[in-house]
Amino acid sequence: MLTPAQAAAIATSAFVRPAVPPALLAPPSAEEPERALHRTVVQAPESDDPIEAQRRLDASSPGFATAVDLEHEPGTRPTDGLPEVIARTPGATVRSIGGLGQFGAVSLRGSSPQQVAVFLDGVPIGSSLAGLVDLGQIPLDGLARVEIYRGHVPVAFGSAAIGGAIDLVGAPAWQRRGLVLQTGGGSFGARESTVTARGPLSRSGRSAGAITVGYAGATGDFPFADDGGTPDLSGDDQTLRRTGNDYDRVAMHARLDHRAGPWRIAVQPLLSYRDQGVPGPAAAQAHHVRLSTVQARTVASVRRFEVGGPGGRLEWLAGLGLQRQRYLDPEGEVGLAIDDQRLHGLDVYVSPRLRLPLWKDAWLGLVADQRAEFVAVDERAPTVGPSGDARRSRLGVGAGIQLEQFLLHDRWLLVPVLRVDGLSSRFAAPPGGGEQDDQGTDALALGVAPRLGTRLRLWPGIELRASGGRYFRPPTLAELFGDRGYVVGNEGLRPERGHAVDGGLIVDRQRPALDVYAQLAGFATWSEDLISWVSAGAVARPVNVASARVRGLESAVALVPRHRWLTLHANYTWLDSRNGSDDPAQHGQPLPGRPRHELFARVTAGRSLRIRGLRVEPRVLYTVDVIAGTVLDTAGRLELPPRALQGAGAELHLHDRVHLLVEVRNLLDVRTATVTLPVAGARPHLLPIADFIGYPLPGRSVWASVRIELGGRVS
Repeated sequence: MLTPAQAAAIATSAFVRPAVPPALLAPPSAEEPERALHRTVVQAPESDDPIEAQRRLDASSPGFATAVDLEHEPGTRPTDGLPEVIARTPGATVRSIGGLGQFGAVSLRGSSPQQVAVFLDGVPIGSSLAGLVDLGQIPLDGLARVEIYRGHVPVAFGSAAIGGAIDLVGAPAWQRRGLVLQTGGGSFGARESTVTARGPLSRSGRSAGAITVGYAGATGDFPFADDGGTPDLSGDDQTLRRTGNDYDRVAMHARLDHRAGPWRIAVQPLLSYRDQGVPGPAAAQAHHVRLSTVQARTVASVRRFEVGGPGGRLEWLAGLGLQRQRYLDPEGEVGLAIDDQRLHGLDVYVSPRLRLPLWKDAWLGLVADQRAEFVAVDERAPTVGPSGDARRSRLGVGAGIQLEQFLLHDRWLLVPVLRVDGLSSRFAAPPGGGEQDDQGTDALALGVAPRLGTRLRLWPGIELRASGGRYFRPPTLAELFGDRGYVVGNEGLRPERGHAVDGGLIVDRQRPALDVYAQLAGFATWSEDLISWVSAGAVARPVNVASARVRGLESAVALVPRHRWLTLHANYTWLDSRNGSDDPAQHGQPLPGRPRHELFARVTAGRSLRIRGLRVEPRVLYTVDVIAGTVLDTAGRLELPPRALQGAGAELHLHDRVHLLVEVRNLLDVRTATVTLPVAGARPHLLPIADFIGYPLPGRSVWASVRIELGGRVS
């Protein structure tokens, strides 16, 4: 379930939601003895090419997707910096309530955060009950790369990933051995320390293991401009420090990889404890609100290649998740009343997947999955009316089939897909339980999602791609029942349904001195019965909106010389969204919280040198992030001014063993923006920069870290 602070943030940004596609079985891990789409290939050694992960993803998907290779990602990355990594990719908008490790949610191509599914090695880690993944709580430790599907999402990722899917790919234990020590610190009390050990576990070399243990935290007490809640008066304006914005997290991420003949087995246990403040809006900062979370999750996979012939594959994926959470608001600072809520959750997932050769240049893919989720809410604070206690569960069963057909000597690929999902939600609460006016009932939902993906190679390194499909997403617990904070539920909500199309061009040209990679895609989505958050005084309530339309254009380019003395990565997304509500005040208006223009660019420069036999590589980097055209209300009256944030950093790599990193974010210390509010005579006012109304973002901050690697690659 959402905390009231998170729910308030969503309510100001996700009023209407669109749709985007999936198809293709999840691609095999790039670290396994990988099999390409239609032939057997030998796994290449670990590559120093920063575009190699992107090329592997392009080879396994007919749609538009981005692979972020974390080892080659330039610049510093705090352990809890996943939102920042994703925000640098095309079509992605990440919104935060401010500060390292705090709540962050991602939107892809104008979707809502609830429409973006998040996975770890193909196993879902986002709850379909709560409907949201807080990216600020997912550490980067133990991950090799992040794969972001915006167009043709793999069929194994279900029908509810209307906005897209994010797969966090774990770092295997095979390729490196030894010990890695890393520590860092920065502004506003940010700090971290991690230790990673990996290597073979047997003399035969068939088993390898890795474990990462780390601590991260921050005080988050950055200064911000406060207008005293009176934007039309300047006499009470002052600079305050953010309170209740701290967190501490201890996490362990282990991995076991084993080879047994043609079988590949991987097991990943994750354990974390996190204690954090819930800051509340700037006009009413919280001081005593706490949220503590204990999570234990295990993800396992068993794979066999060459099943039924070249290119065949059999997989079994499984996941087990346990969660215990306590939300304490002893003085009612954030919610509408005193709150002391305990939540216990259980999540079980199983998915067999099969890929078989059929005839010449054709393969059949089959996937099935079953997921059982249980949530128990125990409200300890005194209540008026219902107790707030509830026991909810949801059982999901899905199946998908796809055909991969190569034509014209492998130049043309067609991938028709059919996905069917059924959900049994047991949401009935006992008499006297549940939230206010809780009339939860048991319900069944069925969704059928046909789709088609295709790609055509025009010339070597130049491809046309297109996809289209239909999807559905049932309402979540927070949408149906709300909480004791800012969200009021609506038990009459219908599932969202929508369809989407996209098409464009990928250019991947490898020259002797320069690699050029570029994407250009247009997309459009239409949604029916959208679940839209609307404000109703001090609270927000979800309703079904008849329709909405989102269209846009996204582009990305990477220029990487072979010696990488200078690199450029840039992406730009243009978005045009329209509300199809029957309300005359909202009809035809842009959807709130979705920037019309979004640009990110990064330039790095450096050179490898030899100094007395020691290889030294100094590098510098510069980034710019521009967001413009974001409206914050359903009537389109309040638009944030353009925001341009710049950053700079320096790295020093010594013999591939010691890595020193320093980065300055928000280099120009941009903390305020001039906004013309549709009140008080529509005069311009100075407000803190923010992704959500009332939740300011930090100004200039510095991060520095050192990483020491003892060991090397496995031969």
